[in-house]
Amino acid sequence: MANPSRWRRLAHLEETLAAILLVFAFIVIALQIATRFILRDPLFWTEEAARYAFVWLVALGAAEGITSRTHITMDIVPMMLAERAQLILRLVLDLLVLGALLILVYYGTFGAMRAHKVMSIAIGVPESWLYGALPVFGALAAVRIMLVMARDARTLLSGGHPVADAPSERYL
Repeated sequence: MANPSRWRRLAHLEETLAAILLVFAFIVIALQIATRFILRDPLFWTEEAARYAFVWLVALGAAEGITSRTHITMDIVPMMLAERAQLILRLVLDLLVLGALLILVYYGTFGAMRAHKVMSIAIGVPESWLYGALPVFGALAAVRIMLVMARDARTLLSGGHPVADAPSERYL
């Protein structure tokens, strides 16, 4: 497996970017509220800027949800299976999700490239800045799900016991 510190740096970069986006969105929304209700002259660009920040924030958070397996699932059938069968089922389902993520990256990239020609009305940046979150999410989630699958495969091959050198859940 690749150097775990590389994945830690990627996770740290994602977390830092998400924190910056959250602070930015908070400031922009506070500005909107202050200018609208106190100054009675709202800034026209704040709503669009906050929307862009939230879209990217959701994309980064959803990619993190892959690692921690916090996305909604129906686990009634897997819970009735033995641990080994659960791991096999999880790997098969993760493989399907990986395929869907790669399709998302492929078509999302084309969508973002098409949107690059259109400028946003309020802040004047290409719409690809908004639509680019989709392929970036797909790529980040694909990397994360491959790491989760590698961990699960090592667990499966070791007889159902977690492998000691497996990276921790936090930065998979």
